[in-house]
Order: sequence, then C-alpha cells, then structure tokens
Amino acid sequence: MATDGSGGDESMTTTTPDFLYVGTSKAGSTWLFNALTLHPDVYLASSKGLYYFDQHYENGRDWYLRHFDGADAQPAVGEISHSYLSSEQAAGRIAELNPRMRLLVCLREPVDRAFSDYLDLVKNGQHDGSFETALERFPRLVDRGRYATHLQRYIDRFPREQLHISLFDDLGADAQAYADDIFAFLGVPALPLPPGALQRRMPAGVPRSRTMAATTKRASRLVLRLGLRRLRSTVKRSAVVRQALYRSYTDDKPTVDPVVAAELRHEFAVEVSALDAMLDRPVSSRWGYASGPSSSGDTVSEGSH
Repeated sequence: MATDGSGGDESMTTTTPDFLYVGTSKAGSTWLFNALTLHPDVYLASSKGLYYFDQHYENGRDWYLRHFDGADAQPAVGEISHSYLSSEQAAGRIAELNPRMRLLVCLREPVDRAFSDYLDLVKNGQHDGSFETALERFPRLVDRGRYATHLQRYIDRFPREQLHISLFDDLGADAQAYADDIFAFLGVPALPLPPGALQRRMPAGVPRSRTMAATTKRASRLVLRLGLRRLRSTVKRSAVVRQALYRSYTDDKPTVDPVVAAELRHEFAVEVSALDAMLDRPVSSRWGYASGPSSSGDTVSEGSH
C-alpha cells in the first residue's frame, strides 16, 4: 500500500493503489474480484470497474483516490478495470500515478473472447443479431484481442517483474492454483477458497426479456452517474438478480461459424505468435495456432491494426 501525506496529519493521508487488474475482458475478472474480496490482506476499490485511467480520467486524481479511502494496513490495495489493457492512454497514466504499480493480466484465446463478448452484448440487450453483424458494429470485439500490441505499451513502461500475465485456460484448469499464484504475486498469504468461490461467475445467458435487459443496462449506467458504484457492483454480481433477468443456455448456446472463426484466427495469428516470445510460453500452440506468424512476414506494431 502506498500512502501520501503531509505534516503527519492522518486526515490528509491518501492511499494510492499498488496493483491493478488491467484486462482483458471476458477472462475471469468477475471471478477474480470475488476471490480477492475474500482475502483479509487485500483491499479492493468499492466496485469492480472504475475505468479511471481510460474512461473517467477527467474526474481527476482526487476522485480516483477517494475509492481507496477505506484501506487500512493491507499490503495489497487495488482495483479491477478490464479495459485498461486495450486503452492507448492507460499505461502511461498508470505509470505516472505509480511507477511501482503491480499489474495483473489474463489473456483468453481471442476468438473465444470476442464471441463471449458478443454473447454478453446479446445478454444485456445491447445487440440483437448475428456475431458477424456484431463484429461490424462493435470494433472492440476484435481490438481487445490484439494482446501483443496492447501488452507492449505496458512492457515499455514497467519492469517485467511488475507484470503478472496468466491465461484464462489456467483458471479453468485449476482455480485454486490460479488464485494462489496471484496471491503470491501480490505478496499476501495463500488462502483456500470456499467451493462457491471456485465456480464460474457471470456465465453467458439469454435475456428473459430483451426490453427488461436493455432497461436494466440503462439503469446501471444511471446508477454509475449518480456515484452509487458499490450498489451497482453488488446488484450486478447477485445470482438472484441474474436468474431473474437471464436464462442460462442449455443445448441452444450459439456457436461461432467455422468460416468466421478461421478468418478471425488468421487476423489474430501475428498477435498470438508474438506472445510466445513476449511471455516465454507456447501460447500459440496451446491455443491451436500455427507456430509462427503469417507467411507474409508481418510483425506486430502499434500501427498493424
């Protein structure tokens, strides 16, 4: 926990977060939020998704730091905002606030991530159409999967030891081990999680009423504007509320058209290949991509979008 104060007056002391989950989305961030809130040595901001460093930077540093006023002596103080990874401005702004910030990243196979994002749009009544039309309407579905490009901005500004980069596959394989690894990175003791905390959070589903789902999403944004973030976070994560609004998929869960999936994998291939060297892990083979970039010799750069 980093603190700033003046003259020994505790009332003037503010807490600066020392860790952030920066992304990506649809890669277990809600699960992580719930797991971290169980740890007595971790303090999380009052709600998941402050989005200060990309969407609300104009609110100012004091606004942001007020979300950590409740921190006491916890060795790990932070927040979870999954859009920071893909933001062009966030990395520099984070480094300016705290160059020693510890950064959590989780990456999911980018086609799976994009399709999960699409299902979330449908679930919340924001899109009523095919995956293909969503790709055209919502550029973030593809952009957030350009992991190597986005990670490079953080690698350029922070020592590698301050970045903890995991794969969504690891969470699915062993949630407790995944949590233990993150706790160790944050410098807090391991914590056995209760069975309920090890289960999947925020699964895809179908709105029982598209009108109600869309109205709920608009109400959620209004609550944010009113500053009631804690209330929004609590309601959003409520299993009772989710069950009332959404029906879980059974045998009717949509799948990606193989042709569309192949086109997207081709588009992501260079980015995924670059992760092998960037993370020193065989990411491309784990995700079923070719071992190298496209034969055209393309390389990843800020402009290779």
